[in-house]
Amino acid sequence: MGGSVPVVHHSRSPVDRGTVGAGAPPDVTGPAPPTRHLAGRRFLARAVISFEVVWLALWPPLAVVGVFLCLAMLDVPQRLPGWAHVALLVVVVLAAGGLLLRGLLAGGLPDDRAADRRLESQSGLTHRPLAVLTEKPSRADNLSLALWDAHRARSVTQIGRLRVGGPRPGLARRDPRALRYALLLCVVASLGIANSDAPSRLYTAVTPSLPPPLGVPSTRLQAWITPPAYTRIAPIFLKAEGGTVSVPAGSHLTVNVSGDRTAPVLWLNERSDPFTSLDHSSFQADLDLTRGGVLTVKRDGTSVAVWTLTVIADQPPTIGWGGNPGRQPHSQETRLPWEVSDDYGVTNLQAELHLRDRTDAPPLLVTIPMPGGSAKSAHGISRPDLNAHPWAGLTVTGRLIGRDASGQTGASEERAFDLPERPFHHPVSRSLIAARKTLSLHPDDRGDALEALDELLQRPDLFAGDLGAFTALSGIYYELARNHTGSAVSEAQEMMWQLALHMEEGQTEQSARSLEAARQAARDAMDKAQEQPNDENRKYLAKKLEELREAIDRHMRALMEEAQRNNNVMPFDPKAKQLSAQVMETIAEQAEQAAKDGRMADARQQMAQLEKMLDQLRNARLQGDEGKQASSKQQRGKRQQSVVQDLVARQGSLLDHAQRRGSKGPSARDPAAEREADNQVQRALRRGLGELMQQFTDLTGEASPALGEADQAMRDAATSLDQHEDGVAGERQQQAIAALQKGNQELGQAMARMGQQPGRDQEGEDGQDGDGGEGTMGMMMLDGHQGDGRGTGPLTGSPDEAGSEGRDPLGRVNPRSMTDNADATVPEERERQRTQAIQEELRRRGADRARPRQELDYIDRLLKQF
Repeated sequence: MGGSVPVVHHSRSPVDRGTVGAGAPPDVTGPAPPTRHLAGRRFLARAVISFEVVWLALWPPLAVVGVFLCLAMLDVPQRLPGWAHVALLVVVVLAAGGLLLRGLLAGGLPDDRAADRRLESQSGLTHRPLAVLTEKPSRADNLSLALWDAHRARSVTQIGRLRVGGPRPGLARRDPRALRYALLLCVVASLGIANSDAPSRLYTAVTPSLPPPLGVPSTRLQAWITPPAYTRIAPIFLKAEGGTVSVPAGSHLTVNVSGDRTAPVLWLNERSDPFTSLDHSSFQADLDLTRGGVLTVKRDGTSVAVWTLTVIADQPPTIGWGGNPGRQPHSQETRLPWEVSDDYGVTNLQAELHLRDRTDAPPLLVTIPMPGGSAKSAHGISRPDLNAHPWAGLTVTGRLIGRDASGQTGASEERAFDLPERPFHHPVSRSLIAARKTLSLHPDDRGDALEALDELLQRPDLFAGDLGAFTALSGIYYELARNHTGSAVSEAQEMMWQLALHMEEGQTEQSARSLEAARQAARDAMDKAQEQPNDENRKYLAKKLEELREAIDRHMRALMEEAQRNNNVMPFDPKAKQLSAQVMETIAEQAEQAAKDGRMADARQQMAQLEKMLDQLRNARLQGDEGKQASSKQQRGKRQQSVVQDLVARQGSLLDHAQRRGSKGPSARDPAAEREADNQVQRALRRGLGELMQQFTDLTGEASPALGEADQAMRDAATSLDQHEDGVAGERQQQAIAALQKGNQELGQAMARMGQQPGRDQEGEDGQDGDGGEGTMGMMMLDGHQGDGRGTGPLTGSPDEAGSEGRDPLGRVNPRSMTDNADATVPEERERQRTQAIQEELRRRGADRARPRQELDYIDRLLKQF
């Protein structure tokens, strides 16, 4: 079929040629130029024809494969039983192969005649001139041969340049409805749905799970996935027949396989992990899941189970301002409204504040307590007291930063606002605070501050004979003038604040603050010495007790000076038989010495007596101040209870409206207008409840689950009102009323617990509710009996009495003497972990098929309970 075209030549004698005549065409001695490349053109023509035949033959099996690919990307074959999966694969292979064979046989392979026909048609030749080159005349006489030679010569001259042309399979004629494009679109769409799981899904689609042959021991498989603890999601159990499952990132996979001595292998995509042998026929594998894919358990090369895993990455929290930050109305506190959301809950929230006019200053971080500790969606208002900070009264830019349990952070946009400051009326205090602000803005330029301090030093009459305050002012001046280190400014600012408070409030309040701080430090040191009884902690406790003794001495001197200035007697509690500085100093020295000697029991006893006397002293001082500092929390709690009762009443009114509309009874108002008005009121009540929840957290240091349920019910009620579902809205409003009433009870119980712990401060972390000069220990009596000197906590009696109440001498709960009235909480997290551990142990034992059948049945019954 290749090579040059053979041309038939006939040699004739001169007589023969003369017979034809002088006008006969000359004999052709070689191939004409247009036919020299005929063999190459025929080869190209055969290749094009072959491509057209193969393409037409391939399209039907490709369509079958495309349909199977779409099904594979949608996980259809993986969901079929093993035998059905195998049958589907057999059908696909046979159909594709049969259609391909049929198409190839129908088209056939092209020969030279087919190649010539294509060349003639593509080159525009008529009368089939290429056939003349290979054909022969039917008669072999001289005349016929001469005529044939002449005809062939004329045909060759007509051939010209031969053209092959491009392939034209004619698929459009076979598929007039263009279904091939619809199939292509389906394939692309299914690949988009599978996304990164496409390779794994294709693999599982062509590898069915088959049951073991007869005579092979059956394999028992148990697999479960434990999500991370912070998700609070129960373990996810995988079906032995496989399937698709979505799990959070960081989950832990456990697979138990038993029933054969051959160790299985765990495959996740291309990575393999061996199983650990539990016994001769039981194996276990553990794997931390950080990415998705095809999870396969194989034994002897056969797939025991196949799952398609999708690992859901943890998203960063969404943090935002719930309003404009700034001063809390009718208060000196800073108002920080916030709102957060996260897929598994926000665990930490803080406000990061920067001084606007001094961007290089280190930020001020304010921790915001979260209701419930880890809320998926929450909002509230934090009210920290930042009056003592050097930036008080200056403009700051702040943003909220939240962190979820997995460590991811989110931040809000920045807001600019002025930090609230405490108003001062004493001229010395006002000048000190102004100089303090100047140092905050320009710490490297102390000239203005020194000038202001010097002006005060020129006015000793402003100190009203308070030599100690005047001396302190001189010390601040020389600290700034002579100490050029960076810490001198912050130390001077702290001394300015203390001196301003002293001039505004008096020495008594300042010494009371120092005394409360010393008491708290001594209590913390006592806790640490009890937990870790070593020499270092005992020395630290002795040091703190010495500081407490010095603070008591300073406070008693301040009380005496105040009494002398006011021509009054020192506060006295009738039950404090030996309430004097000498007695308290003696007890403090005894406690200090006991701590140094390692006699912790004696130190605790002396500390308890000292605490009792200090409480009696404080109660006596509260008599002259109408007990407003001691009862501030009680009053706030009562106000919050009143707010809850008002919310219940207003919610009840909305419930009446919803029930009336639901009954379709006569109404003086248009139902649609009334529903819209009720919706607005419902949302306003929810906003008020959100602020109340934050106040509850600030007051008690803990969140109210009942108020959280009420918030959810109010939100659902508002949604139902939007959808004109009065019946559903009424049900949610009833739930909100019940939850509010329960929250009122929780508030009362929290107030009662605060009344039982006079030696503990119940404030939140940000200390929003400072009670003036009494600090952390200023809540002795919450029941309103300010004048009798009797408290409600264990510190009002003897140490023995304290112990009889189930608390140690410092007012802490004694775990060895818990009573029904103790502040006990249910360890839900510990119980959950214990339950999970029991489940895992039962599954481990259940996977050991070597155990007796009776024991295995018992374990299975236990597992069903979970």
